[in-house]
Amino acid sequence: MITLTSILILLIALFTCLLLGVPIGFSLGLSGLLTILFTVGDQFMIQVPMTLYKSLSEFIFLAIPLYILMGEILYQGKSGERIFWVINSWLHRIRGGTGVATVTAYTFFAAIVGSSMTSVLTIGKIAIPEMGKQNYSKGLTYGLSAIGGSLGILIPPSIPLILYASLTNTSPGKLFIAGIIPGLILASILIIWTSIKAPRKIKVDSDSLVSVSDRIRKTIKALPDLLLPVVVLGGIYLGIYTPTEAAAVGVIYAIVLTVFIHKNLKITELGHVFVESVKTTSMLLSIVVGALVFGAALTLVGLPTYLSETFIALSVSPWVALLIMNIIWIIMGMFLEVVSIILITVPIFFPIAMALGFDPIWFGIIMVLNMELAVITPPVGMNLFAIKSVIPEERLEIIMKSVLPYALFAVLVLAIVWIFPSIVTGIF
Repeated sequence: MITLTSILILLIALFTCLLLGVPIGFSLGLSGLLTILFTVGDQFMIQVPMTLYKSLSEFIFLAIPLYILMGEILYQGKSGERIFWVINSWLHRIRGGTGVATVTAYTFFAAIVGSSMTSVLTIGKIAIPEMGKQNYSKGLTYGLSAIGGSLGILIPPSIPLILYASLTNTSPGKLFIAGIIPGLILASILIIWTSIKAPRKIKVDSDSLVSVSDRIRKTIKALPDLLLPVVVLGGIYLGIYTPTEAAAVGVIYAIVLTVFIHKNLKITELGHVFVESVKTTSMLLSIVVGALVFGAALTLVGLPTYLSETFIALSVSPWVALLIMNIIWIIMGMFLEVVSIILITVPIFFPIAMALGFDPIWFGIIMVLNMELAVITPPVGMNLFAIKSVIPEERLEIIMKSVLPYALFAVLVLAIVWIFPSIVTGIF
């Protein structure tokens, strides 16, 4: 039975660890263990390894390190750069063309790697300096990269959607399909806004003045890169392979593309790529493990059941309950990264959502749209730090100030999906 003492122990342990600078994964895990030990008893500690084994042994979890590896291969192999330059070569002469090319490139790359930071680091490294050359404002330049990069966690394949599917036993394939239209709506809004706010006078670099035949030749050369979303997602939608198998196919395709077709990577350099992927995967999975322990503690003290029964007993309107969840997600997004938020809140919120009659696919997309806000809102928005790493000479405060207004676009799409759920549910 949930008690005030158990919640206090949980919160005190968590915030103490965070204030002491303990990594987030270890903070979550330690606070969860202490809560179990001092509230429900050490006999329930057996639940921890059982929970970890059950969750991490799921086949869908294998997709996470595979998508990370694919993203690292494509990053080191300059695939994102080729995609951007091809699109920009056709559009850069028109007003807003480079900005539109930036959004389009982010959309393409989002349909490959499933990570917002990888998208920003890959596309932003080229797009941000190029937009600067053409006198784009800092607000538009940084805002497009921050919110454009966030498409990586909405447009499939998406690591947050994979985690949600695993936690809720929801079809990852259906979640992937459901994320497409909201992602394209957001991309379209960004393109329209760019066309309006882009500089009227375009500074055209003489190096970019290439003939139509040269642009066609470069497009054909980059065609294997442009086909990546088809390879990764096409097989899923056609039922040829699962999302996890699609990740494995994507890794093989990425190696062939970067090592043998474009030859930007040498076989001897793959060892470095694998090491970097292992580092990223280990960091991510340490958070996953800690959050699973934290979630097990919440379950053992009965918080999800208690909240679900409370909401029903109080006859709270489903939309009021959802609004409360959204506010909590937004606040948490300012201080925690996406994986932690999902693994902490989904086990609590999902039973409430199901009790209130929400569609699980639609609820998952609502959650991920909130996670888009998490990666761009200060002080811990990860895309802000990704932009900072691309332009280290820029002050972080300027980046934050420039990006924050663009959170309204994600809020707008969130409102559209909320008001018109058939955008998500009507495709099944």
